[in-house]
Amino acid sequence: MEPSEPKVVPKGVDCEVKPLSNASLSSNSETPPRVIRVAGDSKASFWKRDKDQFNGKRALSRGYLYRRPDRHYLQQTFHNGHKLEEIGLDNQLEYRHRDYYGRITYKKKDVLRYISPTECDAKHLIVQATPDVCKNQPAGDWRRVKIGGKVPIVLRLSEWALAPSNRGITHQRHFLGVLNMCLRVVLVTPALLILLSLPIEKAWVDSDFQESYTDFPNYFWDYPKYARNSLDMEPAPEYRPVKPNDRQELQNLSSKVRLLRPRQLVVLRDSQWVLDSNPSRRLPYIFISYTNEHFHTDTSEDGRQSIEQIAQAKAQEAGLQAYWLDFRCRAPTSDPDLLTADVHRLCDVIRGARGICVILPDLSLASKRVWGSRMWTLPEALLSSRQDIKFCSLEKTETLSKLDMTDEVWDDGDPDDGDNQPTRLLAEHYSSVLTLGRLELFSVALEALAHRFQRRALTDADLAYALMGLLHYRIQMRESESLFQGLARLSLANDSDRLVERMVCMFPKHNQQQENLFLALVERDQFQTHLWDVQPLCQVAGVGEDREVILDGCRGVSIRWKAFPQMKYKRSAGFRKFLAEIILRSGAYWSALGLALMIRYTVKYDNERADDSSNQDQDIVLVFLGALAIVFAFILSLAAPKSVRLLYGGRVTQSAPWLIGFEGVMPIDKLERIIFGNVDGPMIVRSNDKSADMSSRITDEVEHGRLTYEPSSTPFSERERGERIGKEPRWVRDSENPASVNDRPLLPKGHRFFTLVDTGSLTVSIFSAVRPPSVALICGREGGMLRT
Repeated sequence: MEPSEPKVVPKGVDCEVKPLSNASLSSNSETPPRVIRVAGDSKASFWKRDKDQFNGKRALSRGYLYRRPDRHYLQQTFHNGHKLEEIGLDNQLEYRHRDYYGRITYKKKDVLRYISPTECDAKHLIVQATPDVCKNQPAGDWRRVKIGGKVPIVLRLSEWALAPSNRGITHQRHFLGVLNMCLRVVLVTPALLILLSLPIEKAWVDSDFQESYTDFPNYFWDYPKYARNSLDMEPAPEYRPVKPNDRQELQNLSSKVRLLRPRQLVVLRDSQWVLDSNPSRRLPYIFISYTNEHFHTDTSEDGRQSIEQIAQAKAQEAGLQAYWLDFRCRAPTSDPDLLTADVHRLCDVIRGARGICVILPDLSLASKRVWGSRMWTLPEALLSSRQDIKFCSLEKTETLSKLDMTDEVWDDGDPDDGDNQPTRLLAEHYSSVLTLGRLELFSVALEALAHRFQRRALTDADLAYALMGLLHYRIQMRESESLFQGLARLSLANDSDRLVERMVCMFPKHNQQQENLFLALVERDQFQTHLWDVQPLCQVAGVGEDREVILDGCRGVSIRWKAFPQMKYKRSAGFRKFLAEIILRSGAYWSALGLALMIRYTVKYDNERADDSSNQDQDIVLVFLGALAIVFAFILSLAAPKSVRLLYGGRVTQSAPWLIGFEGVMPIDKLERIIFGNVDGPMIVRSNDKSADMSSRITDEVEHGRLTYEPSSTPFSERERGERIGKEPRWVRDSENPASVNDRPLLPKGHRFFTLVDTGSLTVSIFSAVRPPSVALICGREGGMLRT
C-alpha cells in the first residue's frame, strides 16, 4: 500500500480472512506502533542488538541468502535525507504485537515486516528480485534475494541437455546446437537413470493440492477512532454502564435537532432594526450573504455598517421586516460550542429564508467571482428556496438564476469539459432540472467544494463541515480530526450508498493523491472508473488514525515474495506422455534384464567350457541377447531427457493457487522457465506481413506457453487486437537490454516496478508501488474484475 493512499485495515469479524493490523510493524506506517519496552541486557538480546540490519551486506535467514538494505541509500533517497533513527528505524525499542491467536510477541522496527500466513507472526520481509534490479537498483527497507524457483532436478538436467537444440524464434535448429545437445545427453543420461531409479516422488504425477489461495491470518485488536457500531468504541477510563443516550456520543455523530426557525433575527420594530433572540415562528426573513474579503467585517466597523445598510434596504424592498446576518445573529466567540452549532446549522437557516441577497461592493464580474470562489457561499446559493439569487450593491440590484451563475459567478474549470463540471451538476440538481442519486450528490458536491477549500479555514475538516449542510445527518466538529476522518465520518453517518467502501476500491491518479485524497477518490481513477461503477464486497466498520479505515467482511490473500515454490498442477494426458513414461520406466528394466543375462550366462559359459559341455552355444546366444538388452536400454536412456520434458509439459488444466511477486520485470518465457522449468510448446509468431521472411517477422504478437498477461488488471496491461488477450509489453521483452530503459513508462516519485504472478489463473500483472504489498484485500467488483 502506498503512503499516499488510504490504509485499509480489515476488521475481520465473521469472515474467513482476518485483517491487517498496525501491529504488522511495516515501516511504511505513518504512525509508529506503541513502544512497550527497551531490549534487555541478556546475552541473546545483546547479539540481536549488535546486528546491523542496514549495512547492505549479505546474510542467511530461513535458508535464504539475502542482502540487507543500504543505510546511505535509505536515508538519502527512500526517506528524503532523514536519518533512520529519526523515523523510528534501527533502534533498540521493541514493539508489542498480538497475532491472530492472541499471542503477544515483541518485535523490533528495523526492516519491513509482514504477517506470515503459516506462523501468524510478524516476519522480516524477503523480496526476490530480477538480476537487473539486484545489480542496478538498491533495495528499499526490505531484504532482497535473487529470483529463483524450485524445479525438480531431473527436469533441470533434461532442460540443460536439450537447450542447445531448442528452436529459436525463427523455428530453425543449427547443426552445432544439435551436436552439442547429443554430447550433453550422453553426459546427463547416467545421472538421470540413477535419479529416476530412486524411490522418490515422481513430480510429473498429478497430486492433490489445496484449491484455495493462502488466507491472510491476522486480526485488528485496537479500538477505532470512530466506529459504525458504538459498542466497538473504547470504553471510558473508569467503568460506567453505557446508557442508550450515550451511544450517539460514543460514536461521535451529531443528533442535533434541525432548526425549524433561526435562533436569532434582526427585525424591524418601531422604525428600529433590533436583534430579536426569540423571533416569531411565522416571521418571514431573507438571508444575507457576503464575503469578508470584500468588507473585512472582523476588523472594519465601516464594512459592517455598509452591509447592514444594504441588508435593511433590501429587506424592505422585498416587503419583509427581518433578515439574518451572521455577525449579528450567530453566537459570540466567547461561546465556542454555541458558535459551532450555529455555523453547522446554517443550512437550516438558508432553507427557511424567503430568499438570498448577496451583498457586494459592486456588481462587477470580478466581485461576483470572488464571492463565488468561497467554499461556504456555494451551499448558501444552492440551498435557497428560490431559483433566483439577488446580487446587491449600494447602487443597484441584479438577479441571476442558479443555472446562470455556473457560467458567470462560479468557476467550474474548463467549460468545454463536459465530464468535469461539478458545480453545474449541483445547480441543475437544486434547480430540479436534473436528479442526482445519493452517491452522485456526495461525490459531485465534494468535488465542487474541494475546488474552493481554503487552507486558512478554522480546522482541516472544514470541507466536511461545509458538505454536511447539503446532506441529511450531521457530525460533531472535532478540532483534532483530519479532513479524511471528517469526510469518512460524514459518509458513514449518511446513506451515501456505501461511498467509503467504494473509495477503498478506487485507484486514484498519482498527481492528485497528495493534494486531496478524498477528492481523488471520488473522481475517475486510473481505469477511468466512477464510484458508481464499483460494487463493494465489504463494509467499513470504523475509521482509524489519519487515513486508516477498518474493513469487515473482506477477503484477503497473502502474497509470497521470497521465492517461487515447486508448482503442483494437473496436466492433460495423451499418447506421447504415455509413451514417454513407458520409455522411462522400461529403460531400467531392460538394463537389469541385460545385466542379469550377461552375468548369469557368462559365468555358466565359462564353467561349461571347462567341462567341455554341449550347451555352450545356447549360453552364447543368451549372453548376446543380454548385450542387446543393454544396448536397447542405452538407446532408451538417450531419450530420457526428451521423455522427462514431455512428462513435465503439456497443457495445464488446474494448478495450485498462489499469489507470488517479485521486484522488477522479466520476459515471460524466462519467467515460465523459473516457475515450471521450461517453456511448454514452441513460440508462435504472427505477423500481417506475409511477404517478409520468418527471421524478420518478429512482432508484438508472441505467444508462449502456460503463462499469459492479464489484459486489464493494471494500467501497464496491454491487449491484442481482435481478442481480449493480454500481450507482453515490448519494454518488458527488452527489459534486459540497457537501451530499453528509456522506453519504460514513467513512474511516480518513489515508485518501482513489481510483478505479480497468479498461479491459480496462470496470469501475470505488472504494477508499481513504493513498497511490496504483503496482502491483496478483495474489496469490490467492477467490469468483471475484482478490485483490491
